[in-house]
Amino acid sequence: MLKLKEQKTLIILSIILIVFILFSASFFLVLIDRSFYDKSFDKYGVYDELGVMGVRSTIDYLINYLTSENTEINEIIGFMPEEKSHLEDVKNIIQWIKALGIASVVLLFAFIMRLSVLKDFKTNIKRILVYGGITTLAVLVIIFVLSINFPSFFEVFHKILFPQGNYMFPSHYLLIKLFPQELFKDFARKMFFHTAILSLVLIFLGSSSIFSKIQKRKF
Repeated sequence: MLKLKEQKTLIILSIILIVFILFSASFFLVLIDRSFYDKSFDKYGVYDELGVMGVRSTIDYLINYLTSENTEINEIIGFMPEEKSHLEDVKNIIQWIKALGIASVVLLFAFIMRLSVLKDFKTNIKRILVYGGITTLAVLVIIFVLSINFPSFFEVFHKILFPQGNYMFPSHYLLIKLFPQELFKDFARKMFFHTAILSLVLIFLGSSSIFSKIQKRKF
């Protein structure tokens, strides 16, 4: 009875971890995608206003700054002190997402290892994959509905993440010129697309006969 309860707990926790892992993985896939920025800057006239080479070098530096612990924000030319302060807050959030994502993968692996010594391991893994994918899609639909009015969603999102309020800048500031609100909307769409694809892959793997084939080959 205790082992059955442990199995259910591990399965539920694994599903929750999968949801976070898929969203965070999708976030980083878009964050480091230079081609996404290239298309967006061309689409919204950022290259026309600021120049291609200068924008590309700034974006390369910003990506390195936001995803690495070694880069210093003070080395970026063109940002005002309040913009740099905001970027430092953004970096802290991204570093937390990165750390939690890694911790989630480690925990998920540990839970799977524990499930491997309990009953119905193959069935439990299928459940984790299928329900992990379905739960992620459900969360994705909820977020999508909430973000239909993107300006309001964008404002609430920033108020939650930056309660200190250091995210409002005049239109002539470099951050506003580099990242118009429409770019963030495209970022969210591409992130949602990646998340949906990864979720469907998990559902397919969990509902297919791939595990049965692997099991048969072992004998």
